[in-house]
Amino acid sequence: TCGTMKTLEMMIQTLCQAGRCPEETIRSSVKETGKPAVGCFPLFVPEELVYAAGFLPVGLWGGISSFQKSNQYIQSFACSIMRANLELGLSGKYDMLKAALIPSQCDTLKCVCENFKVAVPKVPVIGVTIPNNRTIQAAHGQLLDEFDYLSQALEQVQTADCRPMPLEEAFAVYEEYRAVMMEFINTVPDYLTTISPKVRHLILKAAWFMDKKYYTAQMRELLDALKARPKEDFTGKKFLVTGIMLDAEPVLELLEELGVAVVDDLLCHESMQFRTPTRAGGTVESKLAYRFLDLKGASPLYEPRKPRGDLLAQLARERGADGVLFCLMKFCDPEAFDHPLVKKDLAAQGIPLL
Repeated sequence: TCGTMKTLEMMIQTLCQAGRCPEETIRSSVKETGKPAVGCFPLFVPEELVYAAGFLPVGLWGGISSFQKSNQYIQSFACSIMRANLELGLSGKYDMLKAALIPSQCDTLKCVCENFKVAVPKVPVIGVTIPNNRTIQAAHGQLLDEFDYLSQALEQVQTADCRPMPLEEAFAVYEEYRAVMMEFINTVPDYLTTISPKVRHLILKAAWFMDKKYYTAQMRELLDALKARPKEDFTGKKFLVTGIMLDAEPVLELLEELGVAVVDDLLCHESMQFRTPTRAGGTVESKLAYRFLDLKGASPLYEPRKPRGDLLAQLARERGADGVLFCLMKFCDPEAFDHPLVKKDLAAQGIPLL
């Protein structure tokens, strides 16, 4: 039916455009919601606390490749995300933010948290500490204390435009977002022609710049329209992608050109934001804490037995993937140290790695 086809195409186009133009999307989200924006640095921060404080949480994942100013603060052998975030901050692009949450999940982030305070004095920095050893009971208590601290820090930067809500309500918004996103991730393998690698990436990326409530509503519509279509036969190669992020359009276009589809991912920038199941029972704060403690397969998070290779192998079998594309971010030590282990684990299970 021509009507639904047009709407699905339009929905895809709208979300891809939102993902492609972060600044415009953030500005229109601020306008649409009336909420001031707070920036969230990679990799994982408790966005629900920002949302509950009445702000619009937005992702700061770099996105430029020419650096003039940031070299004053960070070596040229630091990852491009951090260099770009400093560059954008120094250029005044982040002046509209009421604060920036910066976690300490890798050595570069630890430095940037301090450098940003000096380099971008207009944007208050709120440091986020996630326990390193996440296997001990004390880690849960530490996170609960951290959430209290973060809520107070966010209160300090609240403006008259903020309309705070109970954390339960914010958490419910995010739980619905996660459920719809997992449904999308599980539906993609049946529509690999319509949802090309680039389209899949841009749709997921758009979530970083929109109010999760609005984004989830759009995703639900898109999913309904997609599922109304007959399943597609895809004859090319099916890949899993893993790493910090794969945000390079030329690479995504090349995959499509080569007849490669992305059937799933373990990328910190994409599905790892929502694929950890939430534990049942306990307070909302406790559930939020366990979401951090249960995260698996992100190289900068300490995991004694490094499960990523096995997680990818299992996912490859579930999705019928032909191989894994390991997106090694230049100068990212945690990723570079993970690579040989992931390669060895996948090779042992006969799964090619590129």
